[in-house]
Amino acid sequence: MVHKVHIFLIALLLFSTIFSFLDPSDVQANRTVVVATDVLNVRETPDANGTIISKVQRGESYPVVASQGEWLKIQVTSSKTGWVASYLVTESSEGARSTASRSSDEANVQILTDDLRVRSGPGTNFSVVGFLHANATSVQYLEENENWVKVHSDGVEGWVAKEFVTIIAKKKKEQQAETPEETEPTEETGGQSATITTDGLNIRSEPSTQSEVLGSLSSGQQVEVLAIRGNWLNISYNGTVGWIHSDYANIIKTPSGTQNPGSPKVEATIKVAGLNVRSEPTLNGKVLEQLPEGTVVMIISERNNWCEIEYDGGKTGWIAGWFLEKSGVSSPPSSTSIDGTIVIVDDATNIRSAPSTDSKVILRADEGEEFSIIGVEDNWYKIKLQDGSEGFVAGWIVATKGNATSIKRAGAEQYLANKIIVIDPGHGGRDVGAIGVQGTFEKDLTLRTSLLLQDKLKAAGATVYMTRMSDTSVPLQSRPQMANYHGADVFLSLHYDSIDDTSVTGTTTYYYGTTDKDLADSVHSSLVQFTNLRDREVRQENYLVLRESMQPSLLLELGYISNRGEEITILSGDFQERASTAIYQGLAQYFRGN
Repeated sequence: MVHKVHIFLIALLLFSTIFSFLDPSDVQANRTVVVATDVLNVRETPDANGTIISKVQRGESYPVVASQGEWLKIQVTSSKTGWVASYLVTESSEGARSTASRSSDEANVQILTDDLRVRSGPGTNFSVVGFLHANATSVQYLEENENWVKVHSDGVEGWVAKEFVTIIAKKKKEQQAETPEETEPTEETGGQSATITTDGLNIRSEPSTQSEVLGSLSSGQQVEVLAIRGNWLNISYNGTVGWIHSDYANIIKTPSGTQNPGSPKVEATIKVAGLNVRSEPTLNGKVLEQLPEGTVVMIISERNNWCEIEYDGGKTGWIAGWFLEKSGVSSPPSSTSIDGTIVIVDDATNIRSAPSTDSKVILRADEGEEFSIIGVEDNWYKIKLQDGSEGFVAGWIVATKGNATSIKRAGAEQYLANKIIVIDPGHGGRDVGAIGVQGTFEKDLTLRTSLLLQDKLKAAGATVYMTRMSDTSVPLQSRPQMANYHGADVFLSLHYDSIDDTSVTGTTTYYYGTTDKDLADSVHSSLVQFTNLRDREVRQENYLVLRESMQPSLLLELGYISNRGEEITILSGDFQERASTAIYQGLAQYFRGN
């Protein structure tokens, strides 16, 4: 016995000696965090009342040198360290899927099918904003998720199904451009403008990447084109005259027969309620304000059925010309002529005798069929049918081609816009969570679903915060505290379940306070509907992430990976898409009723 005690004491002494040589910061080796809020205070001590010694910005990453409770000590500079709240940062690791890594200016997208629908958000529940065709050129890659790719082409920006495209990496063309030879001719232009197609485009003093930068332009801005030399455009913008590379601008030639600036102004009256005034002649233009029906404006110029107007004592902007009645020009009282066609998006779309869902169905059109637009009445297109007769189709269920404006009926996005949502992908890092029959880690599934949900909510105009963006550890108490800090409208903790009984399946929704019951019912009902999983009902539970949240909160168990069949289903991209859509729609339903 004494011999065993001696051995134990010697082992303890050796362990203590080895540990005494370890720098406490070694425990944090290779640990890096990314700032998850706009401006984060770095304090002298791990205390909310500690002296602020520095400030760091969203997206910046810093090594962690120590931790204490819910505080992390970070290396701000080579000579300065300080403390930050752990729930206001996310941990970074190699291969992390950060927002920055998911977008790129160095890729194009090849379209693999004709009439590929471009949607306003990453999901079939979002409206169609345009079409792309096989081998279309200049389709710019913006970002992607598991099932969707965000693209920009010819002024249209939106999401396309990933299975129908190929992403092609490329080098920035402006960086490859060489200084043009002295003999390269300069072509003078007249009556032309251009729309910028990328953010941060440099305006240079000469047509060369080596010349001085005079300023920069953002996507969607319009400039006047003065001359063209090779691949460079000589432009004027807000008093600055310089050169930009032509690969990042779409030249717009003023069509013959349109009114040009300098022509006599024409008085016109707005014929619809709440007409948007935009910054440019496209539906992608920024809405400056709305003008009520009956407002009298002056038309300065016209372009592709859009009118540049002057109103309210000198303000200017663009409005859809088909909603104007020019003085001295008669027009039908209820229908406006439009140059364009509608494209049927779904089979068995109803064509009716009048612009109302109560009117008689005179035809059921199939996906892909096109009809010429005769006019617009309320939110319905008046169209010409194949036999020469006329009919009406709801504008919000079809797509358009040509110069016709898209008609949208406000959907789920109207209830999610400007909401603050904090999404908590359960587990992460060393904490793998539940382990499936095939070895699936719960932490990987929760992150997949959360990232898809994040993209849908952001497309609807919500502000979204994630407790983690990659396979990193986040303290349990820090998760609800992030929701409290941001004053979230909803906090969602996403999980997948496991149990010894491999026959158990289904989805369960948990809430803590009775005030969250309506939220739980809305989201759970949507999950059961979209995922077709067994309904394990809504339950009240005393989980820490729910109890410590001062915001409306739910913990979602999205299926059992301990059941082989359900694990296979959950792993599919189709299920992940349906689950994230279900939560999105459930949130919209909740906000609609509150």
